[in-house]
Amino acid sequence: MLETLTLAAGSAVAGWLLQHAYQHMRYSFYEREDAAMLAPGADPEQRRSWLAAIAPQISIQAVAPSTIDALAASGDIDAGLLPARAAGAYARRYNPTLAGEAYWIPAYLAAGLAGAAMSPAAAVAAVSSLAIAASDIRFRIVPIPHLAVLAASCVLAFCPTSAGAAITAAGMALTWAVGAAVRRIGGEWGDGDSLMLGCVLGATAGTPTVLTLVPALGAASLLFIACSHRIGVKTDAMPLAPVISLALIASLAAGAIS
Repeated sequence: MLETLTLAAGSAVAGWLLQHAYQHMRYSFYEREDAAMLAPGADPEQRRSWLAAIAPQISIQAVAPSTIDALAASGDIDAGLLPARAAGAYARRYNPTLAGEAYWIPAYLAAGLAGAAMSPAAAVAAVSSLAIAASDIRFRIVPIPHLAVLAASCVLAFCPTSAGAAITAAGMALTWAVGAAVRRIGGEWGDGDSLMLGCVLGATAGTPTVLTLVPALGAASLLFIACSHRIGVKTDAMPLAPVISLALIASLAAGAIS
């Protein structure tokens, strides 16, 4: 029991710290891009594309307050985009400190514990899925490094054979193709979401975990939609990574309990 708790705590803290480091790096990247676009001599076409992306980035607190001030002063953005910033909420959510992200610790611990009850690789899979969910909620992206860790840990946890790795890869290819088809008819389904879903479903396809994972995906979708407005996410652009992560963690927890 002590070994399981130690593994859960270690994987949870590592996942939390690494995700915060990635988040800080992502904010730094955005700030450098903003500075380049605000500087004299910026390419006009690139600046127009950047300005077109500003409004959705403001909605997820991904634009530096100083950038917003500069664009508002120059008249490049509508002041109506700034109600949350005016109340001070925006500045508090932008690029939070490690202490400001402490509320994630219980979630990481729960994920680590659910996975550690099965194996070290499953603990890494659960924690890495949650790190992807955190990044998807914050930036609406699925980071490639996180996805690579998830894929490797899922194969090791659920299907540690060459055939299992091939099935996982096939699952990722299939869901990627489905996502591409959805986008062609005007839907919203990112490549990262597709690959994450295929990774989890493909890796667990030959295990009892999939029997709880599939209904858990449906339940997690309904739960996320019901809570989306409370956490500031519009359901027409719902991040899928949190749904997949919640379903995976719930399935691992169900397996541990049974």
